[in-house]
Amino acid sequence: MTGTSHGDVGGEVCTVPADDRTLSCATDRWDALDRLHRRIQGAVERRLREETGFGVSDVQALRHVGRRSAADADPVRLVEVANGLGLSQSATSRLMGRLRRQGLVIPSAVDHDRRGVQVLLTPAGHAALRRTAFRYEQIVRDAVRDLGSQDADPLLWRFLVGECDAGTVTR
Repeated sequence: MTGTSHGDVGGEVCTVPADDRTLSCATDRWDALDRLHRRIQGAVERRLREETGFGVSDVQALRHVGRRSAADADPVRLVEVANGLGLSQSATSRLMGRLRRQGLVIPSAVDHDRRGVQVLLTPAGHAALRRTAFRYEQIVRDAVRDLGSQDADPLLWRFLVGECDAGTVTR
């Protein structure tokens, strides 16, 4: 299908009465963005696992904990990791447990909050982050480039390939 409005993503046409058009176009755009994200995520996940042995969530978690702990020189609370990755508390706990068993993070209790958990990268975690961060960046770039711009709204495509910033896309 070809799109008729400037805001269409993926070339989908909004096909509802005018009074419902805003909601439908928003959901059409969201659905198209979600499909695009899934395609890129799947491609990145496969290549990253093949080339590094790590999944996307693993690398994103290492990047988040490494970025935060390096900047603050303090452990990062598990709730901050969950919020930063957009994961549930339980999914984050499972992810951190997996990274702990691999010797990449050290969990500890928060001094002033017995229920709180914080994590810090181990030397092996820092080494894994150094090995994977650049490769992750390249794999994401390749996946976006290989996908081709035909599946995305022109502004979204320009944002993904780095030709414009988020402010331009959010019109």
